[in-house]
Amino acid sequence: MKKLLILIVVVVIIGGVIAYLKIASKPDDPLANARTEKVTRGDITLSAVATGKIYPLAEIEVKSKIGGVINEFFVEEGDIVEVGQKLAEVIPGATPLEMVRAREDLRSAELEKEKAENNYLRSQQLLKQGLIPTKEFDEVKTAYYLTEARYYAAKAELQVLEYGSKSSPTSKKEPEQGTEMQEAMKSMLLLSPIAGIVLSRDTDEGTTVVPLASASGGTIIMTIADVSEMHFKGDVDESDMGLINEGMPVSIKVESYPEERFKGELIKIAPLGREEENIVNFEVKVKILEETDRLRAGMSADAEIIVEKHTDSLLLLESAIIREEGKAFVYIPDPTSEEGKKKVEVELGISDGIHSEILKGLQEEDTVVIP
Repeated sequence: MKKLLILIVVVVIIGGVIAYLKIASKPDDPLANARTEKVTRGDITLSAVATGKIYPLAEIEVKSKIGGVINEFFVEEGDIVEVGQKLAEVIPGATPLEMVRAREDLRSAELEKEKAENNYLRSQQLLKQGLIPTKEFDEVKTAYYLTEARYYAAKAELQVLEYGSKSSPTSKKEPEQGTEMQEAMKSMLLLSPIAGIVLSRDTDEGTTVVPLASASGGTIIMTIADVSEMHFKGDVDESDMGLINEGMPVSIKVESYPEERFKGELIKIAPLGREEENIVNFEVKVKILEETDRLRAGMSADAEIIVEKHTDSLLLLESAIIREEGKAFVYIPDPTSEEGKKKVEVELGISDGIHSEILKGLQEEDTVVIP
């Protein structure tokens, strides 16, 4: 019996201690450990972000009209070039069989030309004597001119092959500069189609190149860019497409200059989206409005398309806002409440993802309890 009494006393004492500790640990202020945030005043921007790269105004791939071997380059990567400036020379790399065929074609064209010329001269005499009609003479004359053109074309082709053949004994001689040959020589010279900078040289001297007219589209010899303007091209998520329009201002951040922002203008939105891994993006193009000497083609960049910007607005952290059934609420301190806080409705403006604009329901410096 005595042991039972002692046990009861011990249990009562332990229970009293536990109850005391609970009472002692209960804070007087129910919000003592709660996180709070004050309503501040500042600027806020609603924007859509595009991720992409910097591009020049135009980028041209230089290819050859004729197949052959690159004989000489006249420019290097990074050189500034003007319209019509010589870039490289491509000479035909004829095989011995092609040389034989070219000589045979020239001899055949020469014989046809001589035959047509004799027929033409004879017809001239017959026309003067009134022995043939004018129509017949015109047909003979046309045939002569056609054979003559084929002859000069065959001659120019052989001269070009001989000029480009390293093994030909006549390769060191300057070819005759007839009209056809001049045109053929021009086709061997690659001229710059635009004023700009040589971005890359994609081949070396001695490289065999495929002509532009081939099924493969031809060998890219070099790439030239017009850098008088620089553009940003990037992708915007389809969820932001309802926000953006051409003409909107853009702030561009380039990884190479993380502390700077370049001003731009949205000038193009792709009409067709691209789907990758079940995500649809739309390409946008931005014209950079500031000096772009430090920007280089291919630099990684992010573009912030400014949809809407408000100044001197009431701002609150997004994490403090509760959204329920299309409405927005916040908790504010309330000493009369058992929880020490109460729920109030607020009207929101725009959001930048970190802060929301408060239009109604709170004042500057109001304290808000973060749930």
